[in-house]
Amino acid sequence: MTFSMKRLQAIINKEWKDSIRNPQILLMMGMPIMFAFLFSKMGSGGTKGDDMMILSFPILLALSMTGAFVLAMMVAEEKEKHTLRVLMLSPASTTEILMGKSFLTFVLTLIAVVASVAVSEVPEVNWGIPSLLILVSLVMFIALGLIIGLMSRTVQESSIIGLPVLIVFVMGPMFAPILGNEWIMSIVDYLPTQKFIDVMGSVSQGAAISEMTQDLLICAGWTVISIVAAAAVYSRKRFDR
Repeated sequence: MTFSMKRLQAIINKEWKDSIRNPQILLMMGMPIMFAFLFSKMGSGGTKGDDMMILSFPILLALSMTGAFVLAMMVAEEKEKHTLRVLMLSPASTTEILMGKSFLTFVLTLIAVVASVAVSEVPEVNWGIPSLLILVSLVMFIALGLIIGLMSRTVQESSIIGLPVLIVFVMGPMFAPILGNEWIMSIVDYLPTQKFIDVMGSVSQGAAISEMTQDLLICAGWTVISIVAAAAVYSRKRFDR
């Protein structure tokens, strides 16, 4: 089956019409921006490195809440309404369906990230590496959102299944140092979100890219694993079960 831009545009238009009627999506976009504003006040007066690391949390919230949760809700809603099977049996290919459902989430997340950075009043830094890392992390969270949505039978269930993702990936790096447990810290240190924070701190300090290679490779590895896992779950749970 050949790729069709018209079918892709039709799916994107459908997702757009469904999303503008859903206030939960606007809430998912607004919360990271609000936290960015609050965290900026916490970081004001500190060093550039501290401010950048504080900004990491609203960005990660935008990536997880908008990137993962919005897509999860969209897919779960399709399953709840028993329309995912119809979409799968349509002339649209798997690539067109996944790209169409992910495109709106991708755009909304980028808007939330840019808005979070804008309200944070962070000192000027080179955003080249962080921008690339944000895109890589966004792909990972979109893949996680697809997994959550496919594993959920209802929209409400997607929130329940997705909550551990938010706690582990976003809250883990935030609260693990408070617990002071070396075992927990060793696990959190390999999370992509912790590496994201480490890279943001390194960039603010003017570190060379060679000093961040390991962190970047770990983030890329998580993204590849997430994509493979999403493809496996999709092949098994794409129908309304």
